[in-house]
Amino acid sequence: MFSKRPRQQWRHDSVKRPNMARIVATANQKGGVGKTTTTINLAASLALADRRVLLVDLDPQGNLTSGVRPEGQGRTSRHHLPRADDRRTHHRPSSLLVHAHRPSNASCSCPADRNLTGAEIELVTLSRREERLRLLLEPMREHFDYIFIDCPPSLGLLTLNALVAADAVLIPLHCE
Repeated sequence: MFSKRPRQQWRHDSVKRPNMARIVATANQKGGVGKTTTTINLAASLALADRRVLLVDLDPQGNLTSGVRPEGQGRTSRHHLPRADDRRTHHRPSSLLVHAHRPSNASCSCPADRNLTGAEIELVTLSRREERLRLLLEPMREHFDYIFIDCPPSLGLLTLNALVAADAVLIPLHCE
């Protein structure tokens, strides 16, 4: 029934890294289902396996940010989202990255804070408002193996941006 092929030893050194990061959004409109916990644990596991991981916190509550970086480091994604398509500015998307002290040196984060709610309001009047995060992350894809986006517990423009930018979506559920 089964073929008798020799078993290959798996070594993470021998695995070719993809040229572009796989972007995964963790989303659910309900709060408290484990979106942030799932995102942090997946990123930590991959970073410990020597994968280059970027964490993007789109939740204005900033729980992912407080879980992976020291207080007060770096600018938040609120400063970059509205300007992601502005051709007149020469901002570098990589300027919003903070190297995380945990879980390993292979991870970076794009922090959030409560001012991110202002970015959602600013996005309403902009053209291509649903593509701003995709445009911001596109130049960073070649520098990471995985990009995880932690979404807020809503179906607003921030979550829509994450869904447009993502290659895959994780939907954590809390069974009752």
